[in-house]
Formats: sequence, C-alpha cells, structure tokens
Amino acid sequence: MNNVEPNKVLWTVIGTNVGVFLVWQYAINSYKQFGDIRWLNFMSNNFISSQKSMENGRYHTLLTSSISHYSLQHLGINMLVLHSMGRGVIEAIGASRFLLLYAGAGLASSLISIGFKKYIRPMLSKHDKHSYRRNPIVEGSLGASGSIMGITTFFACACKYLYVIDIHIF
Repeated sequence: MNNVEPNKVLWTVIGTNVGVFLVWQYAINSYKQFGDIRWLNFMSNNFISSQKSMENGRYHTLLTSSISHYSLQHLGINMLVLHSMGRGVIEAIGASRFLLLYAGAGLASSLISIGFKKYIRPMLSKHDKHSYRRNPIVEGSLGASGSIMGITTFFACACKYLYVIDIHIF
C-alpha cells in the first residue's frame, strides 16, 4: 500500500469525508421535507460517537465519527488543513502509516470526548449552571478534527523546518 501515490490516498480520504457529509445533507433534507427520520436516525446511530453509542455496542462510531461532518464549514476547514499537510505526511511515513495515524488520532479523540462528557463536564457544570448547554438532539461528537490534529501534530514535529505557506494580502 505504501507504493500508492500520495494524492490518491489523500483524495480518497477527502472524498470519503465529503461523501459522508453528502449523506448527512440528504438525511437532514429528507427529514425537513418529508418528515422521514430514518436516514437521520441511521446517520446519528452510526456516525456520531457518544456514551450512548458505546452503551449500545456501536463501537464502530469511534472511527466512523472521524469521517463525519454535519456542517459545510467544519468539513471545509478540516479538508483544507488535511489537504495542506496530508501529502507531506504521506510522503514522510507512507500511505498505510498515514491511514493508521488518521484512524488512531480519530479513535483517541472520540474516546477523550466521551470521557470528557462523562467525567469532566459534570464537574464543571456543578460550578456553572449555564455552561456546557448543548443541543439535546445531537448529543455526541463527530468530525475529523481529532484526526486532523494528529496529522498536523506529526507534520509540525517531523517537518519543523519546512516552509509551508506564504500569504500575501496586498
């Protein structure tokens, strides 16, 4: 797998994220237009990691949530950063290790998010009754931010002398 061209790996990961985002949009619009909640339930049950999903044995959500985006802005920023640094990481460690890093960082961030919501948020909420109010419909985590943070952290450590971006405003 390490002989695969870095762009193919990178665009496959980006394409997978975009594909799952499009299914989210279909699910949301199907619910809004027709009142059909089946797709929305499917996406919520399989692409959001939460304590509830762990209690129900849906452990796959620890990984699938890291390719799942609910909003276009979230998807756009994550894919921009992934595109900016992903190729360098793939070239440095190979495609298989890149995918392991992406999945491992996503898995770790899902576990940390669940742990935070179960153990730390309740302690913080005792002191401030108005903090950490969330949308009760979407109770869980999704997005590639944890995976992207793993990629960017590796990139920053391994490529610390590489000049990455040159922005000219005027």
